[in-house]
Amino acid sequence: MKNIKGSISNLNFWCMASSIIFAFFVCPYYFYPYKVPFLRKPCRIFNLSAVIMSITMLFESRSSMIVRNIFRIKTTAHRFIWILLNILWFMAIILLPAFNLSDQMETKMFVLKTCPCPPTEFFTEKLLSMAKEGFWAAYMNASALVIFLTLTIQGVFFTCCCIFYLFISTSSHVSPQTRRLQVRAIYGVVIETTISILLILIPFSIFLSTRSDGNYDQMQNNLMNMTICVQSGVTSAFILLVHHPYRSFVKSIIFCKKMNKISPTALVVSDTFINT
Repeated sequence: MKNIKGSISNLNFWCMASSIIFAFFVCPYYFYPYKVPFLRKPCRIFNLSAVIMSITMLFESRSSMIVRNIFRIKTTAHRFIWILLNILWFMAIILLPAFNLSDQMETKMFVLKTCPCPPTEFFTEKLLSMAKEGFWAAYMNASALVIFLTLTIQGVFFTCCCIFYLFISTSSHVSPQTRRLQVRAIYGVVIETTISILLILIPFSIFLSTRSDGNYDQMQNNLMNMTICVQSGVTSAFILLVHHPYRSFVKSIIFCKKMNKISPTALVVSDTFINT
């Protein structure tokens, strides 16, 4: 259970960090659809990847708790290697365009052709142009899609393992109470992650559909980043509301009630029972 608790805490931490970064650092400083953000862009990329990776880790922890799962990660060292490999290949894909940056002044002039009145920060702050157009712009869009699909496939795989061993391949070695708790836990994980993903996919899809005319609108960009802030906050809230221990803790704070402490009980077994 420590792995699941750690994964939930990790996801909650990165959701809060994402909300803070998007609300106070990134929101006014991104000129979509151009890859011309402020120098805080690397922090934004890392933060988004950390949230997605945390969701994947949550499903992995739930899957690895099933002892009969032949695909479970058994040791902490193996889990560390799995996380490290995901981070390394992600950083390798994202940082590759940094070795072939376009001319910064030329890119600014290119942006001004279709965005003649950008915010004041466009001229006063330092910008980093990752890609103007052509191959590298398409590469960055494709790399983001590949990263999202790869992490999604891993999450779906771990979910399928949980479904198979909890609902299809049942075992008599697991008590009904234990199975009920395991099923309730996987329901909670699926609910909190599904709602979190829908809250970002639906607004993002609507946002992209309004970009078909090619016109620039800074307000739409800011609204999109604000949506991500709300999504991160809702994810943190569902972590507290879906899982019973966290929900009980929140209720105890709101209603000023003391949580019931479970007193240890001793089980006495007679010698005659042991010898039989």
